[in-house]
Amino acid sequence: MSTNYMKDFYKQFEEISNKLDKANETIHIMSVDMSLLRAELKQERDNHNKDKEKIQELILEIERLKNNNKKNSSNSNKPSSTNGYKKVITNSREKSNKPKGGQKGHIGRTLTNEAIEKMIKNNEIDEVIIIEENKNATNKNLKPIIQYEYDIELKRIVKKHIIYPNKSLNITKVPVIYGNNIKAIECLLGQKYMSFDGIQSFIYDTVGNNLKISKGSLYSWSNNIANMFLSTEYKHIKEKLMNSLVVNVDESPIKIDGKQYYLHNISDGFHTLQYVTKYRSSDAIDEFGFLKSYKGIIVHDHYIMYYNYGIDNAECNAHILRYLNAVTEFTNHKWAKELKDLLLDMKKTKEILIENKKEKISDYEFKQFKKKYLKILDDGKKERVKDLNINAYKKDELNLINRLIKYVDNHLLFLKKFFVPFSNNRAEADLRGIKIKQKIGKFRSIEGATNYAITKSCISTYQKNNINLYDALIKLLNKQPILV
Repeated sequence: MSTNYMKDFYKQFEEISNKLDKANETIHIMSVDMSLLRAELKQERDNHNKDKEKIQELILEIERLKNNNKKNSSNSNKPSSTNGYKKVITNSREKSNKPKGGQKGHIGRTLTNEAIEKMIKNNEIDEVIIIEENKNATNKNLKPIIQYEYDIELKRIVKKHIIYPNKSLNITKVPVIYGNNIKAIECLLGQKYMSFDGIQSFIYDTVGNNLKISKGSLYSWSNNIANMFLSTEYKHIKEKLMNSLVVNVDESPIKIDGKQYYLHNISDGFHTLQYVTKYRSSDAIDEFGFLKSYKGIIVHDHYIMYYNYGIDNAECNAHILRYLNAVTEFTNHKWAKELKDLLLDMKKTKEILIENKKEKISDYEFKQFKKKYLKILDDGKKERVKDLNINAYKKDELNLINRLIKYVDNHLLFLKKFFVPFSNNRAEADLRGIKIKQKIGKFRSIEGATNYAITKSCISTYQKNNINLYDALIKLLNKQPILV
């Protein structure tokens, strides 16, 4: 080979080698760029997925808030006062298209002449006044039309007591005292949700504007009545409830001088016992002492603390029906409607057995009901996981399913033992008075709230036993208390 040829060859080789190096460098740069692009793409995909998850979370949160906004006394534990103007059916009845008022075939109730004449005969009317209307020579021999007018009359009465002492006393002035009638009326008005201002105004307006009783006197009367009840009927109520097979318990927050306290309720179909505590705790309940000594069955609204008391516990199924309504409304899951129908079927079965003088359900039938109950809950778990991504109620639904499984025997105790009620509505009804009273005015002292609780317990007990409240208060003030 010639020298020139070799030089040309090496020159071409160097050129190609340089081009190759540049190509490799370009490839390396492009490879780095591609890696960066892949990383950016992965990051974008991750961000996109996170955004999708966030959007889904926000959608579920919006649905959850919408569900909360739709909650009322028919599908949650909210009180009926939160329903607003919307008509809500809170029991097991279905909405009806029937017109309002008395239905065809329903026998109405009205006061009749016969009823009045019976009251007159039984000395249940204080005064009978006979008024002859439109009588003249033409119609005096015709058979008259008898129409009774039932009315009440408030009278101002002053009793002058002339007291002859056994020895000479230097007396210049004796204060005026108030009679038992006005004290009984004040107590009834206070228990029927009037404030001291309202009672003061009512008495002033109805007695000719000549008697304005001080609030101090009104409080003193309330305090004295509560103290008289405390050592008589209130004490007797405790003894009666202590021997009751089953009691309904609940509590309601109240305001005393702007601070939160609790009014506790223990009751059955014949007796009511209420008391006030600072805290909603076992220590507060133990301090009162009743449940600590009680040896019966306690019905409550799933406040776990109550499982520390009594020989057994029953759960309120009225609350469960509401929660099942919520699952049906907010998820359209079938299991909730099936379980609601089953619970109502159990309730109806119990009622029919009681009508037929049966004292209990057969073990076989109870086991079949329980088996079906647990099967529906198992189906509910499976149905729930099918739409988790779009179910804003999934957490509440799971909590409800787990609760119903764990406390199955407590929820079905009403079917196993017929003397156990289906719900805790008894306690809720007994606490309704304090909810209304709190809207009128707040208690200023623990003593005032305690006086209310003691008197309310006795008044409620008398009402449950069809005892006239006014007569019962008069007897109490005359130191002849009625013990139910």
